[in-house]
Amino acid sequence: MNIRLGVQQYANAPDTGQGSDVPLLLKTKITPPRRGRGILPRPRLEQHASLLNERRLAILMAPPGFGKTTLASIWADTLQAQAHAVAWLSLDAEDDSAQRLLFYIAAALNQADPMLGQACLSLRAELTFFSTETLASLLINELSRSERPITLFIDDLHCIDDEVLVEALRFLLQRAPAHFHLVFISRNELPSALLEHLYADDLLEVGGAQLRFELEETRDLLRKAGYEPQESSDISRIQESAEGWIAALRAFLLTPGHNVARIAPRSICNLFEEVVRHLDEPLRQSLYPLGLLDKFSEGLLAELLGGPAARQLLDQLQQRQLFITALDPEETWFSLHPLFREHLKKAYLRQHESEAREVLVQAAHWFAERKLWLDAIRLGLDSGEVWQVKVWIEHCATTLIEQGDFTTLVILEKRWKLQAADCPLPLKMARAWAMGLSLELGQAHKLAKQIEAELWNEPDKGQSTSIYWEVQALQAMLLGLADHNTRSGPWAQRCYDSGATRPWVTNVLLNLMSGSLLRDADWEALYQLPPTMDAQDGNRGYFLHECYRQSLTALAEGAQGRISYAVEGLQALVSQIDQNFADGLTTPNPVLLALPNALLAHYFYLRGEMTQAADHLQGCLDYINMGGFLDCIALAFITSARLQAQQGQALRARQTLEQMTVLAQQREWPRLQAWGLLERVRLCLQERRVREAAGCLRELQQLQALALDDGGVDRAQFALLAELWLGLAGQPVRSELVEEAHALLADLRQRQFCLMTAELGLALGFYLAMHGDRQGDSLLSEALGLIRDSGAVALLRDIGVAEACTALAAYVPVSWHAEVITLLGPAAQVEEEGSSCAALLALTVKERQVIQRVAEGKSNKQIAKDLSVTPETIKSHMKSIFAKLKVESRAQAAVMLQQG
Repeated sequence: MNIRLGVQQYANAPDTGQGSDVPLLLKTKITPPRRGRGILPRPRLEQHASLLNERRLAILMAPPGFGKTTLASIWADTLQAQAHAVAWLSLDAEDDSAQRLLFYIAAALNQADPMLGQACLSLRAELTFFSTETLASLLINELSRSERPITLFIDDLHCIDDEVLVEALRFLLQRAPAHFHLVFISRNELPSALLEHLYADDLLEVGGAQLRFELEETRDLLRKAGYEPQESSDISRIQESAEGWIAALRAFLLTPGHNVARIAPRSICNLFEEVVRHLDEPLRQSLYPLGLLDKFSEGLLAELLGGPAARQLLDQLQQRQLFITALDPEETWFSLHPLFREHLKKAYLRQHESEAREVLVQAAHWFAERKLWLDAIRLGLDSGEVWQVKVWIEHCATTLIEQGDFTTLVILEKRWKLQAADCPLPLKMARAWAMGLSLELGQAHKLAKQIEAELWNEPDKGQSTSIYWEVQALQAMLLGLADHNTRSGPWAQRCYDSGATRPWVTNVLLNLMSGSLLRDADWEALYQLPPTMDAQDGNRGYFLHECYRQSLTALAEGAQGRISYAVEGLQALVSQIDQNFADGLTTPNPVLLALPNALLAHYFYLRGEMTQAADHLQGCLDYINMGGFLDCIALAFITSARLQAQQGQALRARQTLEQMTVLAQQREWPRLQAWGLLERVRLCLQERRVREAAGCLRELQQLQALALDDGGVDRAQFALLAELWLGLAGQPVRSELVEEAHALLADLRQRQFCLMTAELGLALGFYLAMHGDRQGDSLLSEALGLIRDSGAVALLRDIGVAEACTALAAYVPVSWHAEVITLLGPAAQVEEEGSSCAALLALTVKERQVIQRVAEGKSNKQIAKDLSVTPETIKSHMKSIFAKLKVESRAQAAVMLQQG
């Protein structure tokens, strides 16, 4: 139904159709607004631009219509003229999400400097996988690599809830580099938590009192607009009436006749009424419905008014400059000034409420037909058709979930208060998925139980419905995310066997079953699982399922010692990602790339290809901790820590492991915590911190003793490995250690966990050899064979096999010795010729450059200048050099270099 609303129709006018229904182009949000004609220079305020680079933050705060945005745009132009980079972001109510806000900040920075914001921009639909601190850290790291001063203007912060502002901006404000400056533009006071760490000289504040037009400025503005006062007191009366409010002054200038006598007692609403009153009747009647719309296009107006009338209205609005703003460069979408829009809305509802609500319904359906759900829901709620809104939310909630946009659904539920008990089960189900995938496992579990309770009243307890099996699938996923693998797999299998789940849920179940079978080493069942299902519309969420599946398959191949097959599969997956996103994105989405690249980094590291490992690991930790599963996360952190330790960055390696521990505690993942403790034992022993290593072992043994359902044998292996390493370091161990290690080795062989067998067998073999037990020979030979076949030579390097071969020459067969030397290359042969030479070869290139300058008698400060690093970095290198060379002074290290 078309509502003509009293607009004159022309029978012979050509029908322009629906107009362009192109959705709002978000790029306009990061484009500085165009200033209108007749802007009055205000030197007393414009001069503050020179202070922006001296302050971390500037705040423009005043009610609407005080010229905040105009002044900010003038500041921006001034900075750009001084060769400073300038970014701009305009916010609206739909940005009420910390992740979404940071995404647009990244887009704004990228608009100013293409080298900035790239990491966050490439996330797109998967933003909700990442914490705000992770996204802010990506931006901070990129800003730190740039030396050019940059100022980011953020307009309309009052549209965003205080909690969201604090979550999104506090970390960025506190940690951003000194050459990055912010300008906040808002109608309201900013939350104190956002500013609590700022000193007075960090802040520049310009408020409403300063922004108000002074009498002389009002006179200049009116004169510039061509207004000639009839009496000398007219200017003063206008100033008194407007109270220096630029919006009221400009509204007065739009009033026909500029009658001062009539404007004196009026508010801005009176001015708006005066403007509207002087419009032609058809134009005035068609204008009122626009007050109901946050944005409109010619297509929407054609639906409401008819094609010719829509075009005529747009032309009139633009010609008369009736508070209209184009929202995109193509001028497809438009909006009225908020004050003007609110005035029109109130007047329309007051005079023609039933007609206004009919317009709201029609506009809401128009947006819904084009799947512009947020606009449809907002208008539907305004119209009072809550039942229709619930249907739309139910419909789009599933779409949002499948696309990975979980946070949006949670925000919708919060904003429109539809999480009540009477909301339909599909909507509650979608919300539960959103909570689970956002890792709010407790809330998701609570919702799942509520759904089960509602289904309990059904004749068969709902077991014949698809929603029953979907809630069961959700609970299986929650168990899997919590690392309860022995329960999640069978639970997922029951759901899958029901055949009652939609494709997206079926893919979730297949991945849960894959992970569980991998933990159980049930290889035959794992390889018999059907492939993941594809989405007919190319939904990215479905392809993410495939990435998980292929990554799990690669883990299975690697665990069985087939590293080359794992690498081939992962490289094929990376190529597939590139192809799938070649048309839609300039670079593949990092969420998808993080999974295979983290595993590729680990496998290249195991093969001793450190450069390739570092290349694949680059940037993985920024994404993997939010988008990956436990094993993938663990291998990414461990590979990073080992690479850092080998490069002499022991402090960074420890910090990486600390991050791993914090994540394990946050997620309540004891297995990840145990994995991190094992790596700490390795690092502590390398640095001769035996007591700390022993403390980590005690924690490991406590975790091993827990009765958990994580499946597999990881925690047991970690505890035994750590104890064996301490035994190799000469520390006392339990009498039952060897017996338990033999038992676990037998289990690992039976499960065909080849890499785990090699690593534990290597440690146990050396321990037995050290104590004169010839059983160690067969274990060492077995481990070497597995390492040789798999190519995982890093297992030898990480335990210090070359050094151990020299120390245990009397216990290790010559043939095994020779094979180790062959695998490790020349470094092992050199160590046999002289321990000092082997120790020097253990140094990284950077460490050798440092020690060479030490031998030349240079100080840390001089060395830092030579190598273009900080003195603190040189101190870290020296600490690593002392540990590797087993020396206690710079002089001893220099002597070893000269002798080597």
